[in-house]
Amino acid sequence: MNAAKKRLIRKHILELSRELYLHPITDRAITENIKERHPNLTKACVREHIHYLAAKDMAVLHKKKNTQSIGITTRGIDVLDGAINVRGVEPSDSQSTRLSYKKELRRGILLYCNSFKESYNEDSEIHAEFRASGFKNLILEEIRFHTWYLEQKKFLEVKSYSAVGGLIFLARITADGIDLLENTITDAGVSNDDD
Repeated sequence: MNAAKKRLIRKHILELSRELYLHPITDRAITENIKERHPNLTKACVREHIHYLAAKDMAVLHKKKNTQSIGITTRGIDVLDGAINVRGVEPSDSQSTRLSYKKELRRGILLYCNSFKESYNEDSEIHAEFRASGFKNLILEEIRFHTWYLEQKKFLEVKSYSAVGGLIFLARITADGIDLLENTITDAGVSNDDD
């Protein structure tokens, strides 16, 4: 298998992992899902790629008996978004991944939480604020994804609790989140390009 094909397979594996960002995806599920694009792909080959992605901190590897699975990391998301490039993964165009839109959402979540530094902010409140400010097609799951992303990067502290109708997520900005907003630190997946 040539290097270009390996890079493309790794990108496809990361894309699958991003879809299930809260849950690891098994080597078997990966093999079955990308068989159509890569018909000769074996589970052993998938395992080589998931070990590579884990070694490069783009995924977390989980081993259980005869099954291996991975969960995506924020570094893996940054690679898929085109915020950073890694030579071993097919690069993404930041235009086609809507990176500037994602950065705007992430910074907006941080700004909202920064307005209420001492308290936890409910995800539905953050969502309502975005919708009121013009993001009419924004869905709550998108807010939750970006809140998870910011928590993984240590820019937010997140709690959840069960309520009628499902889980509720609460977020509070951290000192690193404040530093990011004040431009004393930068992050490829959050900072504005002109910061």
